[in-house]
Amino acid sequence: RPRLGDMMQGAPEKLPPNWQPPWLKAMFRGYFQMAFGEVSVRGLDQIPAKGPLIIASTHRSYLDPLILGGFISRPFSAMSKRELFSNPLFARLITKLGAFPVDREKTRNSTFRTAVQILRKGDALVIFPEGGIVNSLGEQGFKEGVGLIAAMTSAQVLPVYLSGANTLFTWPDGLTNDTRLVIHAGELIEPMGTGGKESRVRIAQKIASALGALERDNLKEIEAG
Repeated sequence: RPRLGDMMQGAPEKLPPNWQPPWLKAMFRGYFQMAFGEVSVRGLDQIPAKGPLIIASTHRSYLDPLILGGFISRPFSAMSKRELFSNPLFARLITKLGAFPVDREKTRNSTFRTAVQILRKGDALVIFPEGGIVNSLGEQGFKEGVGLIAAMTSAQVLPVYLSGANTLFTWPDGLTNDTRLVIHAGELIEPMGTGGKESRVRIAQKIASALGALERDNLKEIEAG
């Protein structure tokens, strides 16, 4: 495993432009509200207007970053899987919107440095702590990297339970009224520690616990009708 000091070595990374004007956010938000029909949004009003912030979201669909971009008023950068950058034109588009590549198989120092620089600059960053698109919460566990980055940058963490994005273009849900989009945020998790293993594990556990509680609350609401 790469040492922390080694991961921070090297020239500063070129940060993604993070181009997310209010009109573009409104356009995405309007589209998803129309496409899903029912959208439940809760807790996003607690997002601080400035300062380092990690948005730790569940991940069920390639649409998730666009959905978050439409409903979160604050511009953010986002870790995105490296495969999405294989097409040069698409890579330029998503880079302009704030995405930067992450290799899910191995840690790259450049990815780590980019994330840290974004947060130390006082900006917001979306990280999917489940490590990729999964069908159920914690299916592949939760990555401790989000805890390490949060501890190193003193960033607050907002756990976001995002559900339903994978139903929009699936059969038969996409042709029914069952395409309910849920974006529920938990309470902000305050920074703790300085990047040691204990602090990053604690933060990762807090995120996992918060996302689990948000999912249970959502399921109770669905069962209650």
